[in-house]
Amino acid sequence: MKQILKKLLLLFPIKIQIFFNFRARNGYFPNFKKPKSYNEKVQFRKLFDNNPLFVTCSDKYKVRGYVEAKVGKDYLIPLLYVGENISEKVLRNIEKNFVVKTTHDSGTVIIIKKNDEVDYKFVVDSITKSLGYDFGKLVHEPWYSKIEPKVIIEEMLQGENGSVPNDYKFHVFNRKNESPKVILGVDFDRFTKNQSRSFFDESGRQLDFEIDYPNLKKERPNIDNLDEMFRIAKALSEDFDYVRVDLYSVNNKIYFGELTFAMASGFAIFRTKEQDFEFGKFWE
Repeated sequence: MKQILKKLLLLFPIKIQIFFNFRARNGYFPNFKKPKSYNEKVQFRKLFDNNPLFVTCSDKYKVRGYVEAKVGKDYLIPLLYVGENISEKVLRNIEKNFVVKTTHDSGTVIIIKKNDEVDYKFVVDSITKSLGYDFGKLVHEPWYSKIEPKVIIEEMLQGENGSVPNDYKFHVFNRKNESPKVILGVDFDRFTKNQSRSFFDESGRQLDFEIDYPNLKKERPNIDNLDEMFRIAKALSEDFDYVRVDLYSVNNKIYFGELTFAMASGFAIFRTKEQDFEFGKFWE
């Protein structure tokens, strides 16, 4: 029965689809005319905000130019390849550990470690399939649909013992006549069943918000170059009323990750409905 209802819902305009999906996933009916909660404001952005920078800054290749213009190229992960397609030959000729992505979607990321046994045909087939995939249409984030699909390969960042390094998520709210409000989200025990996520303000005080994962840790971890990371996050956010800036700190060096304009596509799971509205107050 649920599958039938989902198929029927696809016959309706996007606004109606989002309205009923929102009720099912967030537990209350959204207000699109006067959005107040965080998730409502994300949905409003998806439906009505046509900022062309969303396209540029969601494009995993073109955003590099934006970052370079704002803060300099030293914060960019080394680029190894960009092209309209990919081949096994290109992959085999890269001598470093690397990450393969497509420029126009979210989630298609393949990590290649040269010392591992790699099925290069599978990688090529997966990336080729992704090139024909309209992620923007699926999640109703129209800026993704306007990105020219390409393949990008970057050097793999490696933390301690060769692990994938933590990324730090800076939620930056730019408000009239005020300094930016920045909330730092830090994930702990990533890729395990014990994953948790804590939030801190710029002074290091823990905030009570809980989004998608339990908020368990009480103290902000000691992060190299944290003050500089806050500065970079603010600089990269200055053209937007709200954006999430993801950064890495590896071996005392900061790298840009991505800019996110619709966290969880506007279906973020807060501990309570009240927290959703409280988080939304930061966003004018």
